[in-house]
Amino acid sequence: MRAFPRAGRLAAALSCAVVATVLLSPSLPSSADERDRLEQEQREVERDQKAAAENLEHSSAGLREASATYAAAQKKLDRAQTRLNELNTRLAEVQAAHTQVEAELAEQKVLLAEAKRQLAEGQAEVKAQREEMRDEILTRFTGGDPRLAQAAALLSGGSVEDLMRQQTYVDAANAGQDATLQRMEATETMLVVREAEVQEATDAIAAKEKKARELVAEVDAVRDQAAAAAAELSTLAEKAATAKRSAEAARAADAAELRKLEAEESALRTKIRALASAGSGSERNVGSVGGLFGMPVTDTYVTSPYGIRKHPIYGYVALHNGTDYHAPCGRPLLAIESGQIISTSFSSVWGNRLHLYLGKVNGHSYTAVYNHISSYARRSGNVGRGETVAYAGTTGWSTGCHLHFTILRDGTPVDPAPLLG
Repeated sequence: MRAFPRAGRLAAALSCAVVATVLLSPSLPSSADERDRLEQEQREVERDQKAAAENLEHSSAGLREASATYAAAQKKLDRAQTRLNELNTRLAEVQAAHTQVEAELAEQKVLLAEAKRQLAEGQAEVKAQREEMRDEILTRFTGGDPRLAQAAALLSGGSVEDLMRQQTYVDAANAGQDATLQRMEATETMLVVREAEVQEATDAIAAKEKKARELVAEVDAVRDQAAAAAAELSTLAEKAATAKRSAEAARAADAAELRKLEAEESALRTKIRALASAGSGSERNVGSVGGLFGMPVTDTYVTSPYGIRKHPIYGYVALHNGTDYHAPCGRPLLAIESGQIISTSFSSVWGNRLHLYLGKVNGHSYTAVYNHISSYARRSGNVGRGETVAYAGTTGWSTGCHLHFTILRDGTPVDPAPLLG
Protein backbone atom coordinates (compact mmCIF):
# COMPACT_ATOMS: atom_id res chain seq x y z
CA MET A 1 0.00 0.00 0.00
CA ARG A 2 1.23 3.45 -0.83
CA ALA A 3 2.40 5.17 2.27
CA PHE A 4 2.12 8.75 3.20
CA PRO A 5 4.21 10.70 0.69
CA ARG A 6 7.30 12.48 1.75
CA ALA A 7 6.63 16.16 1.59
CA GLY A 8 7.77 17.94 -1.56
CA ARG A 9 9.84 20.12 0.74
CA LEU A 10 12.15 17.16 1.37
CA ALA A 11 12.86 16.68 -2.31
CA ALA A 12 13.40 20.42 -2.72
CA ALA A 13 15.71 20.51 0.30
CA LEU A 14 17.76 17.60 -1.02
CA SER A 15 17.99 19.27 -4.40
CA CYS A 16 19.16 22.49 -2.76
CA ALA A 17 21.69 20.51 -0.74
CA VAL A 18 23.23 19.08 -3.90
CA VAL A 19 23.39 22.51 -5.54
CA ALA A 20 24.83 24.05 -2.39
CA THR A 21 27.50 21.34 -2.21
CA VAL A 22 28.69 22.27 -5.70
CA LEU A 23 28.43 26.03 -5.25
CA LEU A 24 30.10 26.19 -1.85
CA SER A 25 33.00 23.89 -2.69
CA PRO A 26 36.28 25.72 -3.18
CA SER A 27 36.61 24.05 -6.59
CA LEU A 28 34.87 21.48 -8.75
CA PRO A 29 35.35 17.83 -7.74
CA SER A 30 38.83 16.79 -8.61
CA SER A 31 38.43 13.04 -8.25
CA ALA A 32 36.25 10.36 -9.79
CA ASP A 33 35.02 9.39 -6.32
CA GLU A 34 33.72 12.90 -5.66
CA ARG A 35 31.96 13.01 -9.03
CA ASP A 36 30.42 9.61 -8.37
CA ARG A 37 29.20 10.75 -4.97
CA LEU A 38 27.53 13.85 -6.41
CA GLU A 39 25.95 11.83 -9.20
CA GLN A 40 24.61 9.35 -6.65
CA GLU A 41 23.15 12.18 -4.59
CA GLN A 42 21.52 13.58 -7.70
CA ARG A 43 19.98 10.19 -8.51
CA GLU A 44 18.61 9.98 -4.98
CA VAL A 45 17.11 13.45 -5.33
CA GLU A 46 15.43 12.45 -8.59
CA ARG A 47 14.04 9.30 -6.99
CA ASP A 48 12.68 11.28 -4.05
CA GLN A 49 11.07 13.77 -6.41
CA LYS A 50 9.49 10.96 -8.39
CA ALA A 51 8.27 9.28 -5.21
CA ALA A 52 6.78 12.56 -3.94
CA ALA A 53 4.88 12.91 -7.22
CA GLU A 54 3.62 9.31 -7.33
CA ASN A 55 2.85 8.48 -3.70
CA LEU A 56 -0.64 8.62 -2.24
CA GLU A 57 -1.86 8.15 1.28
CA HIS A 58 -3.36 5.04 2.85
CA SER A 59 -6.92 4.92 1.61
CA SER A 60 -9.19 2.72 -0.41
CA ALA A 61 -9.93 3.31 -4.08
CA GLY A 62 -13.47 4.21 -3.04
CA LEU A 63 -12.28 6.93 -0.70
CA ARG A 64 -9.76 8.25 -3.22
CA GLU A 65 -12.45 8.40 -5.89
CA ALA A 66 -15.02 9.97 -3.58
CA SER A 67 -12.48 12.48 -2.29
CA ALA A 68 -11.39 13.35 -5.83
CA THR A 69 -15.04 13.79 -6.84
CA TYR A 70 -15.65 16.02 -3.84
CA ALA A 71 -12.50 18.03 -4.54
CA ALA A 72 -13.54 18.48 -8.19
CA ALA A 73 -17.07 19.49 -7.16
CA GLN A 74 -15.70 21.95 -4.63
CA LYS A 75 -13.35 23.39 -7.24
CA LYS A 76 -16.27 23.91 -9.66
CA LEU A 77 -18.25 25.43 -6.82
CA ASP A 78 -15.44 27.85 -6.04
CA ARG A 79 -15.16 28.82 -9.72
CA ALA A 80 -18.93 29.35 -9.93
CA GLN A 81 -18.85 31.52 -6.81
CA THR A 82 -16.00 33.56 -8.27
CA ARG A 83 -17.95 33.96 -11.53
CA LEU A 84 -21.07 35.08 -9.66
CA ASN A 85 -19.02 37.59 -7.66
CA GLU A 86 -17.51 38.94 -10.89
CA LEU A 87 -20.96 39.24 -12.50
CA ASN A 88 -22.39 41.01 -9.46
CA THR A 89 -19.44 43.39 -9.48
CA ARG A 90 -19.92 44.03 -13.21
CA LEU A 91 -23.65 44.54 -12.70
CA ALA A 92 -22.98 47.17 -10.05
CA GLU A 93 -20.45 48.87 -12.37
CA VAL A 94 -22.86 48.93 -15.31
CA GLN A 95 -25.72 50.21 -13.17
CA ALA A 96 -23.46 52.96 -11.83
CA ALA A 97 -22.38 53.83 -15.37
CA HIS A 98 -26.02 53.98 -16.47
CA THR A 99 -26.86 56.30 -13.58
CA GLN A 100 -23.92 58.52 -14.55
CA VAL A 101 -24.99 58.60 -18.21
CA GLU A 102 -28.55 59.47 -17.20
CA ALA A 103 -27.22 62.37 -15.11
CA GLU A 104 -25.04 63.56 -18.00
CA LEU A 105 -28.00 63.23 -20.36
CA ALA A 106 -30.13 65.42 -18.12
CA GLU A 107 -27.32 67.99 -18.00
CA GLN A 108 -27.00 67.94 -21.79
CA LYS A 109 -30.74 68.50 -22.15
CA VAL A 110 -30.48 71.58 -19.91
CA LEU A 111 -27.60 72.86 -22.05
CA LEU A 112 -29.59 72.20 -25.21
CA ALA A 113 -32.59 74.09 -23.84
CA GLU A 114 -30.36 77.08 -22.97
CA ALA A 115 -28.68 76.97 -26.38
CA LYS A 116 -32.07 76.90 -28.12
CA ARG A 117 -33.25 79.88 -26.01
CA GLN A 118 -30.17 81.89 -26.91
CA LEU A 119 -30.58 80.87 -30.55
CA ALA A 120 -34.17 82.06 -30.54
CA GLU A 121 -33.10 85.39 -29.02
CA GLY A 122 -30.40 85.79 -31.66
CA GLN A 123 -32.82 84.99 -34.45
CA ALA A 124 -35.29 87.59 -33.10
CA GLU A 125 -32.50 90.17 -32.84
CA VAL A 126 -31.36 89.54 -36.40
CA LYS A 127 -34.94 89.88 -37.59
CA ALA A 128 -35.31 93.21 -35.76
CA GLN A 129 -32.05 94.55 -37.15
CA ARG A 130 -33.03 93.56 -40.68
CA GLU A 131 -36.32 95.40 -40.29
CA GLU A 132 -34.47 98.47 -38.96
CA MET A 133 -32.11 98.42 -41.96
CA ARG A 134 -35.08 98.02 -44.30
CA ASP A 135 -36.76 101.06 -42.75
CA GLU A 136 -33.62 103.20 -43.16
CA ILE A 137 -33.32 102.24 -46.80
CA LEU A 138 -36.98 103.07 -47.46
CA THR A 139 -36.63 106.39 -45.65
CA ARG A 140 -33.59 107.26 -47.71
CA PHE A 141 -35.26 106.56 -50.98
CA THR A 142 -38.56 108.24 -50.10
CA GLY A 143 -36.94 111.30 -48.49
CA GLY A 144 -34.32 111.77 -51.18
CA ASP A 145 -30.67 110.94 -51.35
CA PRO A 146 -28.67 113.43 -49.18
CA ARG A 147 -25.96 113.56 -51.81
CA LEU A 148 -28.45 114.79 -54.39
CA ALA A 149 -29.66 117.46 -51.94
CA GLN A 150 -26.06 118.50 -51.45
CA ALA A 151 -25.55 118.86 -55.18
CA ALA A 152 -28.79 120.84 -55.54
CA ALA A 153 -27.74 123.22 -52.79
CA LEU A 154 -24.42 123.81 -54.54
CA LEU A 155 -26.11 124.50 -57.89
CA SER A 156 -28.69 126.82 -56.37
CA GLY A 157 -25.90 129.04 -55.00
CA GLY A 158 -26.26 128.19 -51.38
CA SER A 159 -23.69 129.44 -48.97
CA VAL A 160 -20.62 127.50 -47.91
CA GLU A 161 -22.14 127.21 -44.46
CA ASP A 162 -25.23 125.52 -45.90
CA LEU A 163 -23.03 123.19 -47.87
CA MET A 164 -21.03 122.18 -44.77
CA ARG A 165 -24.18 121.54 -42.77
CA GLN A 166 -25.48 119.34 -45.55
CA GLN A 167 -22.21 117.35 -45.60
CA THR A 168 -22.41 116.80 -41.84
CA TYR A 169 -25.90 115.39 -42.21
CA VAL A 170 -24.75 113.03 -44.95
CA ASP A 171 -21.79 111.80 -42.88
CA ALA A 172 -24.03 111.18 -39.86
CA ALA A 173 -26.55 109.24 -41.95
CA ASN A 174 -23.79 107.11 -43.45
CA ALA A 175 -22.23 106.46 -40.01
CA GLY A 176 -25.59 105.34 -38.62
CA GLN A 177 -26.08 103.01 -41.52
CA ASP A 178 -22.59 101.52 -41.04
CA ALA A 179 -23.21 100.95 -37.34
CA THR A 180 -26.47 99.17 -38.10
CA LEU A 181 -24.69 96.92 -40.60
CA GLN A 182 -21.93 96.13 -38.09
CA ARG A 183 -24.49 95.15 -35.45
CA MET A 184 -26.21 92.91 -37.96
CA GLU A 185 -22.92 91.23 -38.87
CA ALA A 186 -22.02 90.64 -35.20
CA THR A 187 -25.47 89.30 -34.39
CA GLU A 188 -25.51 86.94 -37.37
CA THR A 189 -22.01 85.71 -36.47
CA MET A 190 -23.20 84.98 -32.95
CA LEU A 191 -26.26 83.29 -34.45
CA VAL A 192 -23.99 80.85 -36.30
CA VAL A 193 -22.23 80.09 -33.00
CA ARG A 194 -25.54 79.47 -31.25
CA GLU A 195 -26.67 77.17 -34.05
CA ALA A 196 -23.41 75.18 -33.70
CA GLU A 197 -23.93 74.94 -29.95
CA VAL A 198 -27.46 73.65 -30.47
CA GLN A 199 -26.23 71.07 -32.96
CA GLU A 200 -23.40 69.99 -30.63
CA ALA A 201 -25.78 69.61 -27.71
CA THR A 202 -28.22 67.69 -29.90
CA ASP A 203 -25.47 65.32 -31.05
CA ALA A 204 -24.24 64.84 -27.47
CA ILE A 205 -27.75 63.97 -26.33
CA ALA A 206 -28.11 61.45 -29.15
CA ALA A 207 -24.79 59.82 -28.16
CA LYS A 208 -25.74 59.74 -24.47
CA GLU A 209 -29.13 58.25 -25.28
CA LYS A 210 -27.45 55.57 -27.39
CA LYS A 211 -24.98 54.83 -24.58
CA ALA A 212 -27.85 54.71 -22.08
CA ARG A 213 -29.71 52.18 -24.27
CA GLU A 214 -26.56 50.06 -24.55
CA LEU A 215 -26.03 50.13 -20.79
CA VAL A 216 -29.63 49.15 -20.15
CA ALA A 217 -29.17 46.18 -22.49
CA GLU A 218 -25.92 45.24 -20.73
CA VAL A 219 -27.56 45.54 -17.32
CA ASP A 220 -30.29 43.16 -18.45
CA ALA A 221 -27.75 40.73 -19.93
CA VAL A 222 -25.48 40.75 -16.87
CA ARG A 223 -28.48 40.39 -14.57
CA ASP A 224 -29.57 37.31 -16.57
CA GLN A 225 -26.04 35.89 -16.42
CA ALA A 226 -25.87 36.50 -12.68
CA ALA A 227 -29.20 34.73 -12.21
CA ALA A 228 -27.94 31.76 -14.26
CA ALA A 229 -24.68 31.73 -12.27
CA ALA A 230 -26.62 31.78 -9.00
CA ALA A 231 -28.73 28.83 -10.19
CA GLU A 232 -25.59 26.96 -11.24
CA LEU A 233 -24.03 27.76 -7.88
CA SER A 234 -27.00 26.25 -6.10
CA THR A 235 -26.78 23.09 -8.23
CA LEU A 236 -23.05 22.77 -7.70
CA ALA A 237 -23.45 23.32 -3.96
CA GLU A 238 -25.85 20.38 -3.84
CA LYS A 239 -23.46 18.24 -5.90
CA ALA A 240 -20.59 19.18 -3.61
CA ALA A 241 -22.68 18.31 -0.56
CA THR A 242 -23.58 14.94 -2.10
CA ALA A 243 -19.93 14.28 -2.95
CA LYS A 244 -18.93 15.22 0.59
CA ARG A 245 -21.46 12.77 2.01
CA SER A 246 -20.08 10.06 -0.30
CA ALA A 247 -16.53 10.81 0.83
CA GLU A 248 -17.60 10.64 4.47
CA ALA A 249 -19.32 7.30 3.84
CA ALA A 250 -16.19 5.99 2.11
CA ARG A 251 -14.09 7.21 5.02
CA ALA A 252 -16.38 5.37 7.45
CA ALA A 253 -16.07 2.23 5.34
CA ASP A 254 -12.29 2.56 5.38
CA ALA A 255 -12.33 2.99 9.14
CA ALA A 256 -14.36 -0.22 9.46
CA GLU A 257 -11.84 -2.07 7.28
CA LEU A 258 -8.97 -0.76 9.37
CA ARG A 259 -10.67 -1.99 12.53
CA LYS A 260 -11.13 -5.39 10.91
CA LEU A 261 -7.48 -5.37 9.87
CA GLU A 262 -6.38 -4.58 13.41
CA ALA A 263 -8.26 -7.66 14.64
CA GLU A 264 -6.48 -9.77 12.02
CA GLU A 265 -3.12 -8.28 12.98
CA SER A 266 -3.78 -9.03 16.63
CA ALA A 267 -4.46 -12.68 15.80
CA LEU A 268 -1.20 -12.89 13.83
CA ARG A 269 0.76 -11.34 16.70
CA THR A 270 -0.67 -13.98 18.99
CA LYS A 271 0.43 -16.69 16.53
CA ILE A 272 3.93 -15.22 16.30
CA ARG A 273 4.29 -15.11 20.09
CA ALA A 274 3.13 -18.73 20.27
CA LEU A 275 5.77 -19.79 17.74
CA ALA A 276 8.46 -17.92 19.62
CA SER A 277 7.40 -19.47 22.93
CA ALA A 278 7.42 -22.95 21.37
CA GLY A 279 10.94 -22.43 20.10
CA SER A 280 9.93 -22.87 16.45
CA GLY A 281 12.44 -21.81 13.82
CA SER A 282 16.06 -20.94 14.20
CA GLU A 283 17.47 -19.27 17.28
CA ARG A 284 20.78 -17.47 17.28
CA ASN A 285 22.81 -14.69 18.82
CA VAL A 286 24.79 -12.16 16.82
CA GLY A 287 26.87 -9.16 17.67
CA SER A 288 24.64 -6.77 15.75
CA VAL A 289 21.43 -7.11 13.76
CA GLY A 290 22.42 -4.25 11.47
CA GLY A 291 22.34 -5.48 7.88
CA LEU A 292 21.55 -9.00 9.08
CA PHE A 293 18.85 -9.75 6.49
CA GLY A 294 18.85 -9.63 2.71
CA MET A 295 16.77 -7.33 0.49
CA PRO A 296 13.18 -8.39 -0.27
CA VAL A 297 13.38 -7.23 -3.90
CA THR A 298 16.23 -6.53 -6.32
CA ASP A 299 17.03 -3.47 -8.43
CA THR A 300 14.93 -1.21 -6.26
CA TYR A 301 14.83 1.97 -4.23
CA VAL A 302 12.72 3.35 -1.40
CA THR A 303 9.64 5.31 -2.47
CA SER A 304 8.38 5.94 1.06
CA PRO A 305 10.25 5.07 4.26
CA TYR A 306 9.10 3.84 7.64
CA GLY A 307 7.94 6.61 9.97
CA ILE A 308 5.21 8.92 11.21
CA ARG A 309 2.94 10.43 8.57
CA LYS A 310 -0.10 12.72 8.51
CA HIS A 311 -2.99 11.41 6.45
CA PRO A 312 -4.14 14.16 4.02
CA ILE A 313 -7.72 12.86 3.82
CA TYR A 314 -8.32 11.64 7.35
CA GLY A 315 -6.03 14.24 8.91
CA TYR A 316 -4.73 11.98 11.67
CA VAL A 317 -1.06 11.29 12.38
CA ALA A 318 -0.10 7.62 12.27
CA LEU A 319 2.82 5.27 11.80
CA HIS A 320 3.70 4.11 8.32
CA ASN A 321 4.68 0.70 9.59
CA GLY A 322 7.03 -0.37 6.83
CA THR A 323 9.04 0.67 3.82
CA ASP A 324 7.65 1.04 0.29
CA TYR A 325 9.99 -0.26 -2.40
CA HIS A 326 9.85 0.30 -6.12
CA ALA A 327 8.78 -3.04 -7.63
CA PRO A 328 7.09 -3.39 -11.03
CA CYS A 329 4.21 -5.86 -11.24
CA GLY A 330 5.45 -9.45 -11.42
CA ARG A 331 8.94 -8.79 -10.02
CA PRO A 332 10.03 -11.63 -7.69
CA LEU A 333 9.84 -10.95 -3.95
CA LEU A 334 12.58 -12.73 -2.03
CA ALA A 335 12.86 -14.29 1.41
CA ILE A 336 15.16 -12.00 3.37
CA GLU A 337 16.25 -14.96 5.51
CA SER A 338 15.50 -18.65 5.86
CA GLY A 339 12.20 -19.11 7.61
CA GLN A 340 8.70 -20.51 7.72
CA ILE A 341 5.66 -19.15 5.84
CA ILE A 342 3.06 -18.87 8.57
CA SER A 343 0.31 -16.99 6.71
CA THR A 344 -0.88 -16.13 3.22
CA SER A 345 -4.08 -14.10 3.22
CA PHE A 346 -6.04 -11.36 1.53
CA SER A 347 -6.92 -8.04 3.16
CA SER A 348 -8.94 -5.32 1.49
CA VAL A 349 -6.34 -2.93 2.90
CA TRP A 350 -3.07 -4.76 2.24
CA GLY A 351 -4.26 -6.96 -0.63
CA ASN A 352 -2.52 -10.32 -0.95
CA ARG A 353 0.04 -10.66 1.83
CA LEU A 354 2.55 -13.16 3.17
CA HIS A 355 4.04 -13.54 6.66
CA LEU A 356 7.44 -15.21 6.84
CA TYR A 357 8.59 -16.17 10.36
CA LEU A 358 12.40 -15.87 10.63
CA GLY A 359 12.97 -17.29 14.12
CA LYS A 360 14.74 -15.61 17.02
CA VAL A 361 17.78 -13.38 16.96
CA ASN A 362 19.32 -12.21 20.25
CA GLY A 363 16.19 -13.31 22.07
CA HIS A 364 13.71 -11.46 19.81
CA SER A 365 11.45 -13.03 17.19
CA TYR A 366 11.45 -11.53 13.67
CA THR A 367 8.76 -11.82 10.98
CA ALA A 368 8.86 -10.40 7.45
CA VAL A 369 5.58 -9.22 5.92
CA TYR A 370 5.07 -8.76 2.16
CA ASN A 371 2.01 -6.75 1.03
CA HIS A 372 0.11 -5.91 -2.19
CA ILE A 373 1.55 -8.98 -3.95
CA SER A 374 -0.01 -10.14 -7.19
CA SER A 375 0.49 -13.90 -6.72
CA TYR A 376 2.34 -16.43 -4.58
CA ALA A 377 5.33 -18.58 -5.45
CA ARG A 378 4.99 -20.39 -2.11
CA ARG A 379 2.03 -20.51 0.26
CA SER A 380 3.42 -22.58 3.13
CA GLY A 381 6.44 -24.46 4.42
CA ASN A 382 10.07 -23.55 4.94
CA VAL A 383 12.00 -21.40 2.47
CA GLY A 384 15.65 -20.49 2.12
CA ARG A 385 17.22 -17.06 2.05
CA GLY A 386 16.87 -15.45 -1.39
CA GLU A 387 14.13 -17.85 -2.50
CA THR A 388 11.19 -16.32 -4.38
CA VAL A 389 8.08 -16.37 -2.20
CA ALA A 390 5.72 -14.11 -4.20
CA TYR A 391 5.50 -11.52 -6.97
CA ALA A 392 4.99 -7.76 -6.71
CA GLY A 393 1.55 -6.34 -7.44
CA THR A 394 -0.95 -3.61 -6.63
CA THR A 395 -3.71 -5.41 -4.72
CA GLY A 396 -5.57 -3.81 -1.82
CA TRP A 397 -5.28 -0.12 -1.10
CA SER A 398 -2.66 0.61 -3.71
CA THR A 399 -2.34 2.96 -6.65
CA GLY A 400 0.51 1.19 -8.46
CA CYS A 401 2.72 -1.85 -8.34
CA HIS A 402 5.16 -1.76 -5.45
CA LEU A 403 6.12 -3.66 -2.30
CA HIS A 404 5.10 -2.46 1.12
CA PHE A 405 7.51 -4.39 3.33
CA THR A 406 7.27 -4.68 7.11
CA ILE A 407 9.45 -6.36 9.74
CA LEU A 408 7.84 -7.33 13.03
CA ARG A 409 10.04 -7.72 16.10
CA ASP A 410 8.15 -9.68 18.74
CA GLY A 411 5.02 -8.87 16.71
CA THR A 412 5.59 -5.11 16.66
CA PRO A 413 6.60 -3.18 13.49
CA VAL A 414 10.13 -1.78 13.43
CA ASP A 415 12.06 0.16 10.81
CA PRO A 416 13.28 -2.38 8.23
CA ALA A 417 16.07 -0.20 6.84
CA PRO A 418 18.76 -0.83 9.55
CA LEU A 419 18.10 -4.60 9.42
CA LEU A 420 18.52 -5.06 5.67
CA GLY A 421 21.91 -5.56 4.06
